[in-house]
Amino acid sequence: MDYDLLIIGAGPAGLTAAIYAQRALLKTLMVEKSLAGGKLNKTADVDNYPGFITIKGPELAEKMVAQAKYYKIDWNEGEVVKLTKKENKFIIGTNEGNIFTSKVIIIASGAIENKLGVKGEKEFTNRGVSYCAICDGWLFRGQAVAIVGGGYSALEAALYMSNIASKVYLIHRRNSFRAEKEIVEHTQNNPQITFFLNSLLTEIKGNREVEKIIISNRENQTEQELLVRAVFPCIGLLPFSNFTHELGIHDQQNYITIKDDCSTEVPGCFAAGDVARINENKIKQIVTAVAEGAIAAQSVIKYLEKRK
Repeated sequence: MDYDLLIIGAGPAGLTAAIYAQRALLKTLMVEKSLAGGKLNKTADVDNYPGFITIKGPELAEKMVAQAKYYKIDWNEGEVVKLTKKENKFIIGTNEGNIFTSKVIIIASGAIENKLGVKGEKEFTNRGVSYCAICDGWLFRGQAVAIVGGGYSALEAALYMSNIASKVYLIHRRNSFRAEKEIVEHTQNNPQITFFLNSLLTEIKGNREVEKIIISNRENQTEQELLVRAVFPCIGLLPFSNFTHELGIHDQQNYITIKDDCSTEVPGCFAAGDVARINENKIKQIVTAVAEGAIAAQSVIKYLEKRK
């Protein structure tokens, strides 16, 4: 089926773009491979999004999805595995064998969690190793857990698990954190959280499930064993952009390179959200993803008007 606009990804950026596109009466298709709302569904409390003093991530996702669906956007639940452009038409293929075409496209496919790359991680994934504390934290209530990372997501996961677990170990390879001072202070003042700074998690051990981890101090090279039942890596994201490689619009880290108007080097191709970046200093927040979704949609509208 042919559309004016295809949007890949139904996170905050994609949903915002869809709302603006439908209000401009564009024939729009949204393609999403998993749960609409993106990483909002993995976020406990959102305290920095305008309009809400605090709101649960899944609740905010539900509101965004409901607003987008109010405009009767076409949806397809599939994973885009191929994207090409031929004779001014974009063609996408999904894992279910569906083919869709459009005049323009917005890639808002987001990013996936980085892996630690340590012994035992793959073996114990879904058996104590989880990349979503919000999703799986309750399974480890009353038990000791480890959080790995030093950014906002790691600190948020530690605070969330401090209300559920008997003990939370926060392991970070540096002495400083990459997050707002307020959340850093809340984490540091939480008696349930023990910090292991300048340290690396080097191995995850257990029988059928996670039972212990080995951490190494980077300063004195000493190793220590911690008894835990769960490990939550929170060490950054990898852009979900493999399907775009034929277009050649990504940088060395596989992020899609965009301009101020969210356009790429390929005419008619736009990108927004965590999968895209203008420079390495881009801030990855819900509000910036929403802003880029709006900019991308407006740029699409202008692009199509020029083609008439």
